[in-house]
Amino acid sequence: MKNINYIGEHLLIGNIGHAFIVLSLVAALVSVVSYYFYSKEQLTSDWKKIANYSFTIHSISVIGIAATLFFMLFNHYYEYSYVWQHSNNEMPLEYIMSCFWEGQEGSFLLWSFWNVVLGNILRKTIDAKWEAPTMAIFALVQVFLASMLLGIYFGDYKLGSNPFILLRENPQFADMPFVQMENYLEKLDGRGLNPLLMNYWMTIHPPTLFLGFSSTLIPFVYAIAGLWKRDFTTWQKPALTWTFFSIMILGTGILMGGAWAYEALSFGGFWAWDPVENSSLVPWLVMVGAGHVMIINKNKGGSLFMTHLLAIASFLLVLYSTFLTRSGILGKNSVHAFTDLGMQGQLVIYVLTFILICVILLIHDKLIRISYIIVSLLMLFFGITFGHKVALLLGWMLISLVLTIYSYMKFFPKEEEEESLYSREFWMFVGSLVFLLSALVITYFTSIPVMNKLFQGWLYESEKAGIKVADYNMWQTPFAIIALLLVAITQYFKYKKTDPKQFLKHITLSGILAVVFGASAVIPLYFLKDYSSSSTTEKWNLISYALLFISALFAVFCNLGYWMRILKGNVRHAGASIAHIGFALILLGALVSTSKKQTISQNTSQKNVASLGDNFSAKKSLVLTKGDTLPMGNYLVTYTGKERKGIDVFFHMDYFKKDKDGKLVKAFHLSPMVQDNPRMGQASNPDTKHFIGSDIYTHITYADLSDNKEVKADAYKEPTNFVGHMRDTIFADNAIILIDSITTNLTEEQYSQNDSLLVVTAVLKATDINGNIYRAAPKYILKNNMVLPDEFELNELGLKFIFWKINPNEGSIEIQMSEKVNNTKEFVVLEAYMFPFINVLWLGCLVMIIGTIIAIIERRRVNKLKAQ
Repeated sequence: MKNINYIGEHLLIGNIGHAFIVLSLVAALVSVVSYYFYSKEQLTSDWKKIANYSFTIHSISVIGIAATLFFMLFNHYYEYSYVWQHSNNEMPLEYIMSCFWEGQEGSFLLWSFWNVVLGNILRKTIDAKWEAPTMAIFALVQVFLASMLLGIYFGDYKLGSNPFILLRENPQFADMPFVQMENYLEKLDGRGLNPLLMNYWMTIHPPTLFLGFSSTLIPFVYAIAGLWKRDFTTWQKPALTWTFFSIMILGTGILMGGAWAYEALSFGGFWAWDPVENSSLVPWLVMVGAGHVMIINKNKGGSLFMTHLLAIASFLLVLYSTFLTRSGILGKNSVHAFTDLGMQGQLVIYVLTFILICVILLIHDKLIRISYIIVSLLMLFFGITFGHKVALLLGWMLISLVLTIYSYMKFFPKEEEEESLYSREFWMFVGSLVFLLSALVITYFTSIPVMNKLFQGWLYESEKAGIKVADYNMWQTPFAIIALLLVAITQYFKYKKTDPKQFLKHITLSGILAVVFGASAVIPLYFLKDYSSSSTTEKWNLISYALLFISALFAVFCNLGYWMRILKGNVRHAGASIAHIGFALILLGALVSTSKKQTISQNTSQKNVASLGDNFSAKKSLVLTKGDTLPMGNYLVTYTGKERKGIDVFFHMDYFKKDKDGKLVKAFHLSPMVQDNPRMGQASNPDTKHFIGSDIYTHITYADLSDNKEVKADAYKEPTNFVGHMRDTIFADNAIILIDSITTNLTEEQYSQNDSLLVVTAVLKATDINGNIYRAAPKYILKNNMVLPDEFELNELGLKFIFWKINPNEGSIEIQMSEKVNNTKEFVVLEAYMFPFINVLWLGCLVMIIGTIIAIIERRRVNKLKAQ
């Protein structure tokens, strides 16, 4: 093969990155082994030194990998596949960070980086008793994350995906002609960032979310250390603060994702029960449950198995969400999911390894433990060698479940006495179970693509479809109502036992206020219309909305009352109450803004919007011609024109209201944007007007993005070539053209026998925006095997067609279409929604975060006082 001396490649920086990856993996492995032996020989400090030094080297290596990748992105080293795929020359500087974690390799690296940060904080602050077992598991997690970046082949199996692979070495591009040229970098530009990620939220949402994922590791390693040391209680004291830190950070990351979806996506909302949204919400729900059972253990003792279960499950669910989003198994079920980079098997092993470790440490009997390990390894071997992976996996999971239940029943400490019905710990435990059950329901529905892959064709034939947003809402509303009621009343109970009369006295006023204010709100919101023809489901939804509304108010009033009356307004001790108020406000804001979301963009023009396609409806799509003023909801809106800034095209809209004299007064201005990315396609970005009581949310669904310049009256734009079959559709700016039929004057046999003129006519049916139908008949003329171009002008629509090619093998034809410049008045199609009281949701987010921070600070202060 010809050796090519490539010009301009920066190979040294890539080799440095490779070296850092290998060093990080080796150092993490040494750290795991050293911490393990250190845990066996507490009196020997040599293993501790080796373990700490190797973890430090690993930390430096991870930082080195990140710094190297950032350096390559900032300098646009497109010879590297990762840089070429995720950035380009036009990329604004503020989005370079988004390029870093857009791909799988970058997101794994971000996760590993946060683990390094938290791991070093942990090992500097942890008690010596817990250092070895916690850090051994911590370093093992880092081994797996480092392996995700290796990109090394073992036979046909690829271990990890390397961010420092050269573009010309990437199997997808290695055979492309341009990488065979020695100077291919001279004019090479990157593919660029996904348009949906070019938003300021995406510079802060992913790192916050991944910090949240990393934070779940600390309660996990503490729980594993508790099993390791057979000390099921004392680990919970240092883990408690970390648990609520995880609740705060992961919750903040999830809420940031909702804000990004609301501001950058065009589905018209902040939460769509997308599988990736769900897979971040579920670990948070479980972690909330873990934090509250830890509080029970701290104040009263007990709930030992549940604290271990929830702390461990939260991290395992993070691993499962990693598998869902990065294995490619979700396919088109999620707008967030990554494509498969061949790491599906590696991710499965990652999840199963930590399940294996948990079960091994839970088993007390040495013979059973060794037998379980041998059986697990044999099942893995047979699965890899002989197949039947699904059956073996299910069998292994069943064995693991049976051994977990057996170990719990036989060896795990149990509570000696039952909790009182009128005790705080009883209702906190019930609340944790509610969160766990909610998480399990969400996990089940989210895992339908996984179940299809495992069981379709085995347990059932047809593919199971995922459920809709409305179904998710219906399933989760009862859990939300119960959670709000528990959030309202639980703080009024005392540990061990509470006087029922005193308890009822405390909550009565809040209950009355909730019912009075709730009823006065829900009746006009939900019950003043005639619902006699509504379905049973719709009627149940209305009842559940009312119950949820009143329950949210009850939670707000109860926690406010507890703060003011019981805590005497003391902010320092009110962290939990404030966080609970925030939680209730989030659910209240989500309920009202979603259930009373109003479409205000019904088409009030005379244009037939349905002619633009099946996705356009007069019930939700408003056609706005430039300069026209049309009613939209409580406003009148005028489209004033468009403005291009780089690849972003802004569409300027002025909104008016009438004053008391009937004159139009400008109320506000919005500029929804469409990103016209030549490599990644077009993406609509909404623009929203925020009021105290509601939001007006708008986005463009159809527009001409071309630049309008002064040209001759009869001038045409550059022709566009269309390849199509019978009944295919061609889109013009002012019409939709259907290839209705194709006729010919001769058969193929007649033409071959005579030197005749062959005329093939494409009969086109053009429908304009008003629904008027026009016909065009461009001809393909062939004489003496020579094509004679023939133009057909459809003057009514300002269109010109040239039928110039027939592809008999594919059964397709090719038609060039040209459109007259300034053929029609410029117009756009707009969708707009009104979200009432959505600011209650955003206020709740801030209040919950502030309350959690106050609780964490107070808990640290108390722990320091006790340590003195």
